[in-house]
Amino acid sequence: MIKITVPGKPISKSNFKLKNIHGHIWMPKQGKHSKYIAYENKIAGYINQQYNGEPLKGSIITIIKLYFQNRRMGDLHNYPKSICDGIEKSGIIENDKQLKPVLLFDYIDKENPRIEIELYECSKYKVSYSIEPINS
Repeated sequence: MIKITVPGKPISKSNFKLKNIHGHIWMPKQGKHSKYIAYENKIAGYINQQYNGEPLKGSIITIIKLYFQNRRMGDLHNYPKSICDGIEKSGIIENDKQLKPVLLFDYIDKENPRIEIELYECSKYKVSYSIEPINS
């Protein structure tokens, strides 16, 4: 199991996409939209600081915990892409297609916004879950 913490507010990839006149989506490398590329690099840098083992092989159970300063977080489903791209950029995996299943959780921490990433090799761990009614 590998656990990585990346301090700071999570960034969504969808906020930085642009469309050209033909409707094709692209990510600029300069200007305000380049913040996304810097964010990917930030994630990769923290992973490389906190993990120095061999690259992970095969499918990886991925748990992403997003800690926001407040409830103004936007669409939660847009955050994993930027995080998974950063994980791939770190070199800890070959391709972000390996990251499956991905479990996403959100929390509020006004004092310490961050991302916590947990990675488990499917060859060594299994995932199970249950959904149960709340007793009133």
